[in-house]
Amino acid sequence: MKNSKSHRIFVTIAVLLMLGFTLQAQTSQEAQKQKQEQLEQEKQMRELEMKLRKQQLEQEQKMKELERTYEVQAREAARVARSSARERAFVYASPSTGVADEGSYFIQFGQENQSQLTIRNSFDGETDSAEGEFDVDESTTHIRCTINGKANAGKIAIKIMYPGGKVFKDLSITSSAQISFSQSLTIKEEEKKKYVGSWTYKVSADKAEGSYSLSFMTH
Repeated sequence: MKNSKSHRIFVTIAVLLMLGFTLQAQTSQEAQKQKQEQLEQEKQMRELEMKLRKQQLEQEQKMKELERTYEVQAREAARVARSSARERAFVYASPSTGVADEGSYFIQFGQENQSQLTIRNSFDGETDSAEGEFDVDESTTHIRCTINGKANAGKIAIKIMYPGGKVFKDLSITSSAQISFSQSLTIKEEEKKKYVGSWTYKVSADKAEGSYSLSFMTH
């Protein structure tokens, strides 16, 4: 009787051990499966990140290529403009003193409705201001505005306004930065009202030591 009871206890312990081993094996398999799934997800995330990074690099490369193409086109346009300017006849006005309308300037008039106004001046600590106009007629299809300047001290302010009075460009030239601005506009038929008429430019010098040049070209 005692042996039978001991046998049942032994069988029970064996069954419990087997169940424990089985549960442990299942738990280990599930943990391994979860780990495998986690590794697979991490792999997919890395692949996605690499794909996105590749697309970003391709976009950056395309932007650089576009910028290089634009720079080449801009240089070629500037070269053609300089070449055309040399071929056009012009009236030159002798420089005197002042800021804009009395400063160093020349006006060019050429064929095919081309015209150019360039104003230059330098300052040696003066404080002054002046303004002028530049007319754009109905036949104009392109406008190019260029502003360059630098100041060792003080400030040179240049403001250009559309015919309607809205500000086109407002620049301040100080010792903190040398200014180089250029913008080309193509006039569409439905936009002529905005561009055709008298453009206004205002130049002021506040204890300025430096120089500037302002150029309008139309055709």
